[in-house]
Amino acid sequence: MKLRGDNLSKDNALILPPILGLDNDYSFIEELRDRTWERKNRPMYTEKVSIIIPAYNRKEKLAKTIAALTHQTYPHNLLEVIIADDGSSDNPEELCETFKDFFSISYVRQEDDGYRLSEIRNKGIAAASHEQIIILDCDMLPLPTLVESYMKYAHVSSKIVLIGGRRYVNTDNVSFQEIIQDISHVSSLPSVDTSTGMIPKNGLPPTEDWRYKIYRTTNNLKNSKFPFRAFCGGNVCFHKSLIATVGGFDEDFKAWGAEDTEFGFRVHNHGFWFIPVEGAEALHQEPPGGSNETDRDAGKSITQPILIEKCPSRYRKYEKNRQYEVPKVSVFIPAYNCEDFIKDAIYSVMNQTYTDLEILVTNDGGTDKTADLVKQMAESDSRIRFFPKSNGGIGSACNHMLSFAKGEYALQLDGDDVLAPDTVEKMVQILDNSAIGFVYGDAYIVNKNLEFRQRSYSWSNYDRQKMIDGGMHVHPPRMFRMRDFHRTTKYDEELENAVDFDFFLKLAEVSDGYHFQRGLYLYRKHGSNTSDVRSDKQTENTHIAIANSVKRLGISNFVDLIPDTKNPRRIHITPKSEMDSPIDCSEFFRRFGINTEITEEFTIHELENLCDPSINKRISRVTATSSKKRRIRIGPFNDPSELLDAREIINDNRGWNIHHQSISTDLDSSLILVTGHFSSESSAQNASAFVRSIGLPSEIIVNQEEHPFAYPSFDTADQISKMVANATKHETGDDSNSQTEKADSDSIYKPSDRWHFESGRLWLTYNDTEIWFEMPKGWRFEDTHPDLFKLAEFVLLSPYEPKILDNWKPSRRPGMRPGLAFSAGVDSAAAMCLMPDRTLLFYHERAGFDSILSHENANRFIDYLVEEKGRPVIRVRSNHEISRTVSGKSPGFTTDYACAVHVILLADYYDLDSIATGMPLENSFLFHGQRYRDFKETHFWKKHSALFESIGLPIYQPVMGCSELVNRQIVELYGYGDFAQSCLRSPAGSSCGRCWKCFRKNTLLGKPFEMSNEISTFLSKKPLKMAASTIYSIQKLHEDGLADEILELYPHIRELIDTDVSFLEGFYPQAVELIPEKYRKVTESLLGDCVNKMSDIAKFEKFDVNS
Repeated sequence: MKLRGDNLSKDNALILPPILGLDNDYSFIEELRDRTWERKNRPMYTEKVSIIIPAYNRKEKLAKTIAALTHQTYPHNLLEVIIADDGSSDNPEELCETFKDFFSISYVRQEDDGYRLSEIRNKGIAAASHEQIIILDCDMLPLPTLVESYMKYAHVSSKIVLIGGRRYVNTDNVSFQEIIQDISHVSSLPSVDTSTGMIPKNGLPPTEDWRYKIYRTTNNLKNSKFPFRAFCGGNVCFHKSLIATVGGFDEDFKAWGAEDTEFGFRVHNHGFWFIPVEGAEALHQEPPGGSNETDRDAGKSITQPILIEKCPSRYRKYEKNRQYEVPKVSVFIPAYNCEDFIKDAIYSVMNQTYTDLEILVTNDGGTDKTADLVKQMAESDSRIRFFPKSNGGIGSACNHMLSFAKGEYALQLDGDDVLAPDTVEKMVQILDNSAIGFVYGDAYIVNKNLEFRQRSYSWSNYDRQKMIDGGMHVHPPRMFRMRDFHRTTKYDEELENAVDFDFFLKLAEVSDGYHFQRGLYLYRKHGSNTSDVRSDKQTENTHIAIANSVKRLGISNFVDLIPDTKNPRRIHITPKSEMDSPIDCSEFFRRFGINTEITEEFTIHELENLCDPSINKRISRVTATSSKKRRIRIGPFNDPSELLDAREIINDNRGWNIHHQSISTDLDSSLILVTGHFSSESSAQNASAFVRSIGLPSEIIVNQEEHPFAYPSFDTADQISKMVANATKHETGDDSNSQTEKADSDSIYKPSDRWHFESGRLWLTYNDTEIWFEMPKGWRFEDTHPDLFKLAEFVLLSPYEPKILDNWKPSRRPGMRPGLAFSAGVDSAAAMCLMPDRTLLFYHERAGFDSILSHENANRFIDYLVEEKGRPVIRVRSNHEISRTVSGKSPGFTTDYACAVHVILLADYYDLDSIATGMPLENSFLFHGQRYRDFKETHFWKKHSALFESIGLPIYQPVMGCSELVNRQIVELYGYGDFAQSCLRSPAGSSCGRCWKCFRKNTLLGKPFEMSNEISTFLSKKPLKMAASTIYSIQKLHEDGLADEILELYPHIRELIDTDVSFLEGFYPQAVELIPEKYRKVTESLLGDCVNKMSDIAKFEKFDVNS
């Protein structure tokens, strides 16, 4: 038997430095700022700063702003103030004479030609004498520490954008002369409500800077996916070199709004960090009435469409076949003498299902017809941009194209390869819905005619440490964020090959990766591939790339690089000393733009503490073998007999549960053996060592629970042939079928248009409202059927979007068990008792907004179920009740089934086949408890039951035929009487006695109540709210002589006191017919064991309190 060998050494103790600066984590810069300015021998301030103040006909407020600058704690001899006048008629230049004795002050002007804020800001920046720039709106009055707070950061780094906050005040009764005399004239002013410009009354809070809420939920933007949205140009600071890097403010914006967001996106896309600066607060001078001369709504109607054209991140809703000025994705194709293949490559991009992209092609000094072919194709598709250049190699070609790239994401396609039709769509979906830095997929090896040969081998999970050992496993297709590209030193232009390996080592140092396990790329083998032709050079350059990475990581002095004797391309990095002394941080300093005069030192342990905790969880510092769930992957094998031999040997020696996976054609086969799970790290390592000892390649693989996507796929040769045909077709048909398919494709619901998953939270954006759900660990956006997102939108937003279900075609299939929206109250507890034991309970924990409701009783009950009964309860924290505030109401459920939205979203994750709530008789067959209705014939039931049924989640209402009284009896019978509480406002184990629920339900248990305003309000309603159960409660009180006061105060209740509502003491059997057939018998049986049927059904069906 011929088996391939593997010379993997045993795991070493190498610990890599952490990924500093991941996403927007500026902790490293923050630490250097603190070390610089908090030590005893702190340096002198040396950075000079130009403060640019754009103005238009607001001379009075401008004067107050400049007057406040006279109180800055930063040395005035380092300040320069520039009034940037957008064509004012009130002569703001006169203020230069007023303030010339305080600091250097100058004036620039442009003619009044409409709203041109971007242009005057750019003009002011161009006139600045200094490298540090602060921009203040003319009504943004700086508090004394503003400049100094900015400059403490500015002395440390040039790769940052600093953002100041604001507090809203009315300065109309304060003159600029008073401010010069004493800053407290304005600093002590109370905050106002911006809608009125006045101090709020009746205990209402003043307006808060809207960004502060974002700061509180993102650790001051450190773990924000879109930090640039907090960039507001009225109070910011940055190094002037930033303008040379990204360009100035876009002068296409000629009305109010969005120009700073677009500028912020470009800055973010170039790898800068955004830092909200404490101490850099300004006072926004609000006019009376809360408005000024700028019509903001009219301005936004002009600038918002421009922003959507220019900013592909966050603000743009994808529209198929629409081309934008700035595309979402830049696909770049380095080509060199590819005339036989280049058209296939470009067509495979043109035929992508995702169309918001540009195609960048360079001919790297080739001498064949490649350039002519590309130019010809560019005439038919404006997305193709051609950049010829002299020959400089693959690294030079890639850097050349990416210098012109506009996109948020970049994807490389070699000029002789082909993308699967949905490659861009799948990869964009992953990056859009996660914070991952780069994603890569799997490839199929094809011959020069694109005929399938075999599946390309790829290591299962991304492993940063394995990469640096020489195990290049980030194979095409590969998509990365341009933000992270600009944080590296880019592609190496000196290397002849191994260029991609070198670049992704760099990318692994600044971001984290994810392997999307699906074939999305056709790698063409034609005998002239660079890696095949110069294999010796590939090995040499691989070693160079590893050595350079070790140097960049600052650990060269701590490790030895030992070539593998049997696999010459690999290098083992072995520690030669304890890594507890400072490492070389020069590359970190370069990446963060750190001042060269700063010489601080750090150990790896110290650096590990400079990562935001929520981000640090994502960093793959350790090898894959540290995960809890492990399997061994063995292979690949191209010879089936080789696989069978290997399987026989393993079974004879170990008897593992083992199976094979394969893709095969009549030409070739690629086979892999996979074991079952190993329970511990040591058992997996021992198993892998055994496999290697018999000469087989092996890999420890783990479940990708930390990531939101997994898509294993073993495609057939037939599927690959269809992929090739779709990817390389040269034209699209225009017959009716094609048009129908296009229309269907355009109308397909895409959850990512409205939802995104970030830092463990699922977010739904509606208007300016951000609704979130904290999802269980392991939940994946990709694994959740789109129908569940659509239904969730319906139960939350249908009051505001009546046509939300138009053109929707549901297709989800049911799972295996029911789920109950469990509130821990009496009704949902009774529902639990009447459902199968395998029912999962889902508790919605209100969070993210102020509420008088308490979780204490519910938590007590849930703890009892979990700890004493072994009953799992899934808790989901969410703020979704704020969706009701859109209509001006207080937080609460927008629809009857909004109480189950968390269950809907988790239906696939927990394999649910139905959804239950604790809806009682009073909310179903008794309309508001006032009169009988045939619930199954109501529009409400017909609509909702059909809707939920259509996605495999029929509504399961076990207590629909049970009154609140019956539900209390069921709960008592099951022993939950001391735990199930209807009151939501009291400490654990008690009830408040003052709320409507306490009066209506707990009085039946003999608990006291107090005639509160809330109870009085409900009792005074005509017709009586929840009439049947309320009458029943008062009747019981009357029997005990406790209802006299109620009957005296409310004569309309006295008229009802003799109404027969005894039907509430039994269950309504017709309700069972509405339970899903699968669970009807079990619920009916359990009901029969607990309570009797109604004694007089006919009387119940005639009940109407109004008659």
